[in-house]
Amino acid sequence: MNKELEKLISLHDLDVMISDLANKDISKQEKKLGLSPDSAANELQKMRDELASTIVRKNRDLYEQLAGHYGNAVVPVVNHRCSGCFTQLPTAFFTSQDKNDLVETCPSCGRFIYWCD
Repeated sequence: MNKELEKLISLHDLDVMISDLANKDISKQEKKLGLSPDSAANELQKMRDELASTIVRKNRDLYEQLAGHYGNAVVPVVNHRCSGCFTQLPTAFFTSQDKNDLVETCPSCGRFIYWCD
């Protein structure tokens, strides 16, 4: 898999974890376990900032724009469909041997896409 695509997926995962820690129910559960959600959120934010700085600016800017608009900027392709907008992708997308070697976006919604198979 393309390193840039891996970074975008990791950035998305960190954003989800940061968002989860902001959830009051999850935060309450963390505190019951003796964990500090605030310090965990700060650590995750630091990791996110470091990772974001290593992503090509064009991709990082597009990621931030998509995340702000859709919430999830990076989605898997499932059954030849973008799992963000459920649009059937063109045949050229899923027949390519190097489909995960490139950073691709859905031609319909613009989200970054990757294949799990």
